[in-house]
Amino acid sequence: MSREDVDGYVDAIEGHLRARRGQDHALTPRDFALAKGWCEAGVPLAAVLVGIDRAFEAGGRVSSLAYCRRFVEELVASGPRPQARPSPAPERVPLPDLEQMLSALLERLTALRPGPKACFEPPLRKIAEVRDLLAVAARPNWDYLRGKLREIDDDVSAAALQALPAADAEACRAEAARAVERHRGRLDDAALSDAMARFAIQRARERFALPRVSLV
Repeated sequence: MSREDVDGYVDAIEGHLRARRGQDHALTPRDFALAKGWCEAGVPLAAVLVGIDRAFEAGGRVSSLAYCRRFVEELVASGPRPQARPSPAPERVPLPDLEQMLSALLERLTALRPGPKACFEPPLRKIAEVRDLLAVAARPNWDYLRGKLREIDDDVSAAALQALPAADAEACRAEAARAVERHRGRLDDAALSDAMARFAIQRARERFALPRVSLV
């Protein structure tokens, strides 16, 4: 990763924040470090820019890139993972908290009607496997656990659009297309397609109110 690559990535983020806020905007040292970390980890620039848009559209007062972090990382987690995706180690999260997160996801999935629920059988099996592990292991294999949590989220994301009624799935895709349109001409078509797919998956998850378990 060259300095020019990082500078171009950071300049694009800074310029987009400036345009969305309608005033001059320079990244703070903390925000610069966040953007640089995303760049070095391979987080797609399109996902960052669309994540920033989502933060503004959520209605909050966006005064920093850090405010947008949750929106960006939700989009990142909805598609192919960067080789070194930035996230805190799961060892920092108490086991009861992990169990609570898994239980919250399980509750949402088991409450679905039989048709949509059938699409989520793979993650349901893995949730049961991880909950059994947490019930008996005071010191689990954290590398294995991290991998299983990511698999669960990836399986849920893969099934979310499929589980929606056809009209709702199409509405998510249409919304995703509108979300990336403002960036057309600034990013290549492959990057826009990637961001659009991530956005559609995230909106489908939101339709079912499915919490994530791998952002830990």
